[in-house]
Amino acid sequence: MDKGKENKRLKILEKKKKEVKIEIEGEDHTLLAPLSSKLLENEKVDIATYSIKYTLMSNPVLYVKMREGDPIEAVKSAATSLASEFEEFSSKYKAAIV
Repeated sequence: MDKGKENKRLKILEKKKKEVKIEIEGEDHTLLAPLSSKLLENEKVDIATYSIKYTLMSNPVLYVKMREGDPIEAVKSAATSLASEFEEFSSKYKAAIV
């Protein structure tokens, strides 16, 4: 199965009105660093960070705290935006090497 098409398991570890902690199975800095950066571009996001307790053995935990708004919606929006940027980059890269 193509890794990009796998369904990732997300586990909400803690959810409050303006905060969320989400464990993302099978991911690492490659996804979490740009996702955190994209979240911080949203002026409604106060904090967006992640931790990986044991790099090779544990799943990362994303923490998002909002100034206002729903943290889960902010994560969805950031992930959608990143996916679009990655697709655009891929298309431009493929066109450049042909």
